[in-house]
Amino acid sequence: MMTFTPINRIHQHLSAFHVYAQDHTRHVEAHHFCSRRSKDFHQCVIYDFDAPDARLIGIEYIVSEQIFKSLPEEEKRYWHSHQYEVESGVLRLETKCVIPSVMNDTAEKPAMLELHQTYGKTIHTWAFDEFPDLPLGPPQLMMSYTRDNQANDEVIRRRDERSGVSTSAKRKLREGYLPPYQKDSKADQLGVIFKPEEVRIQK
Repeated sequence: MMTFTPINRIHQHLSAFHVYAQDHTRHVEAHHFCSRRSKDFHQCVIYDFDAPDARLIGIEYIVSEQIFKSLPEEEKRYWHSHQYEVESGVLRLETKCVIPSVMNDTAEKPAMLELHQTYGKTIHTWAFDEFPDLPLGPPQLMMSYTRDNQANDEVIRRRDERSGVSTSAKRKLREGYLPPYQKDSKADQLGVIFKPEEVRIQK
C-alpha cells in the first residue's frame, strides 16, 4: 500500500571512509546508497554499516568535474575530491558476498572510471563515533583522504578482513586502467565547520 519511489531509484552501494573537516584524527566508515539525478549528478544516503540496524548518518551529493568547476568559489570549499579515494582502493563498490572478487572488479571498473574525476559534498548529521545512541550536536562537514598516510590503517584492515577484499589489491588493479588526473586545487579545504548562529526569523 505504500510507495518507495525515491528509494527504489538507488542503484549503487559504495563504501569508503570519511574524516571530519576540522579533525582529521577522526575516521568513520561510510556506506553510500546512491541514485542518479543526471549523468553529472548523484545523490546518496549514508549509513555507518551495511546491516539492518545501521545508523542513518548523513548525505552526500556527487557531481562531475564540469559542475564542480562551475560552482561559486565560496561554495567549492565545502567539496572534496574522489581522485585519491578511487586510486588508493579506499572507495569501492560493494556487492553481495557470494559474488566472486573477479566479478566485483569487472562490475566496479566503469563506476571507478566515472567517480575518479568527481567531487562530493558530504554532511553527517550523526557523529556516531562520539554519540553512538542519538544524533546529538550540530551537523558536520566531512572530507575524504587525499594522500597516503592520512588513512587509518586499522579501520581499513578491519573492513578488508570483514569483506575478504584487499584495498591494496584494488589499488594495484586500478593503476592499470585509471587515466592520469590532477584534481582541482579548490577542493579539499580544511577546517570548515558549521556554527549555530541566532538570527531573526523572517515572517
